[in-house]
Amino acid sequence: MISHLKVFLISLFFLISCSDQNQSNETLDSDQGLSQKHKYEFRKELIEVTEDIYVGVGYGIANSIMIETENNIVIVDTLGSTESAEVLYKDFRKISEKPIIAIIYTHNHLDHLGGATVFFEDGKTEIYAQENIIYNLDNIATTIRPIILERTNRQFGIPLPAEEIVHQGIGGFMEINSESTFGLVRPTKLFKDELTFKVDGLTFILAHVPGETDDHLYVWLPDKKTVMVGDNFYRSFANLYAIRGTKFRNPMEWVQSLDKIRMLNAEYLIPSHSRPISGTENVSRALTDYRDGIQFVHDQTIRYINKGLTPDEIVEKVRLPEHLANSPYLQEFYGSISSYIRSTFSGYIGWFSGNISDLHPLTNEKRAIKLSEMAQKQTKLLDEALNAFSAGEYQWAMELSDMLLAINKDDEKAKEIKSSAADNLSNYQSASNDYYFYKTVAAELRDEFIISAENNKVTPDQLRATPIKAIMKSLPVNLNPEKAIDTIQTVSFSFSDSKEIFTIKIRKGVAELSFLPAEKNDLKIKSDQQTLKETLAGLRNIASISLSLANDTIQVEGGNIEFLKFLGLFTD
Repeated sequence: MISHLKVFLISLFFLISCSDQNQSNETLDSDQGLSQKHKYEFRKELIEVTEDIYVGVGYGIANSIMIETENNIVIVDTLGSTESAEVLYKDFRKISEKPIIAIIYTHNHLDHLGGATVFFEDGKTEIYAQENIIYNLDNIATTIRPIILERTNRQFGIPLPAEEIVHQGIGGFMEINSESTFGLVRPTKLFKDELTFKVDGLTFILAHVPGETDDHLYVWLPDKKTVMVGDNFYRSFANLYAIRGTKFRNPMEWVQSLDKIRMLNAEYLIPSHSRPISGTENVSRALTDYRDGIQFVHDQTIRYINKGLTPDEIVEKVRLPEHLANSPYLQEFYGSISSYIRSTFSGYIGWFSGNISDLHPLTNEKRAIKLSEMAQKQTKLLDEALNAFSAGEYQWAMELSDMLLAINKDDEKAKEIKSSAADNLSNYQSASNDYYFYKTVAAELRDEFIISAENNKVTPDQLRATPIKAIMKSLPVNLNPEKAIDTIQTVSFSFSDSKEIFTIKIRKGVAELSFLPAEKNDLKIKSDQQTLKETLAGLRNIASISLSLANDTIQVEGGNIEFLKFLGLFTD
């Protein structure tokens, strides 16, 4: 007997991070705040995408897709509640009364599962999903349910009056609330990497493509040239971090999944939110913009992390290049670039910004009291910092020094105060990690030494022990986008001592790495692995590289000068 999961399962919906996309070519909005034009994206409509494939848009925050075969029906995603699903079910039934033989869940978010009982026929319907969905479903309403539910209400504005809701970024309205009825049915058919089955001769290919969730799949119908991508693509910059709270969403896994979808060369793309895209070129352009937008922000965030910048500083620096910033698929209607940058920073190296003042900061209350007192006394920042240091309030002195340095990064007096304060604070640290961090930063501020990645280059022996694949994977995050912004170039690499092949496509500030040969190359590079490792790692100067080119240690088809220009794209 299938049970309807009632109000307490509202907590499921805190995992929603959904999607949206359209085939229209509207002029980008110039209005401030939530775009009034964007809500038109979610107008209610049952769309015939291609023969026998229909998508219901605007019936809930997500879409549901119906595929009609000769004798049966397959449903992809089921909306978020039985109430919304029942409305769409009636409209689907105006098209066909055939039995529903299968339901496919693209991922675990409730807005795609909550209407399942409406479409499910006990004993007749199989439910397909990627195997990671079981853990996610069982983990949903447990450990951190209270705070996620609280923050979800804020993220979607659930308590707000209806007239204050413009749209939800990835849908017109949120149908999941305390009045909703949930009809979740657990999957009956699970797979790990890929599953192929047929219904009345129509081939369905399900493939694991982690992105917004780790249980995401795509549905590929090769006979129809149609792909259904769930929430891995929508008409907004990708939601790589949901401010209600989510675990780390690996951006490069998402990019790799999009590349896998791109390789299908689909004619029709149906996301699980908003409108489908039709036409092979339109689909390709949309997916390419999308993956490039994600990779660009990822690569530049890592590039600045490696330069020692803090999250706040990186947020100020990373901007999409113009051609991506103007893409209709990368507007910040739902996902936020600044949130993505901070999530990437935390996902790679954790919460600590690297600024010693952030290691043991004052409490908000203490800081507020001190700022209030400072305002009342009308004390200048420098005077207050000196007073704090003299009074032994070293943490406050450091935080004030940071304010001075934000105004003038070369303020020697501020550096002196921060250095001396860090030295003094080190004496209170029982944890050796903290102690040495304070001491080392204090010495750096006094210019006793400089710690820089440039002073810690790898040795030839270290490179010899490093796989060439690891070296190649490091290239994209070292691309200088200002130098490469007008470059469109395909470069392939092969080796005299290995069968490995790598292809790098430079596409206006983004370096796409592939482990497959390209159909057409602008440059073809061949050498032994060690020579190329040392060249890419910067251990060889121009004279040394030129010598390798002259004696054919490095062989180039396409021009030696062009190869040197290519290397220059990865330097500051």
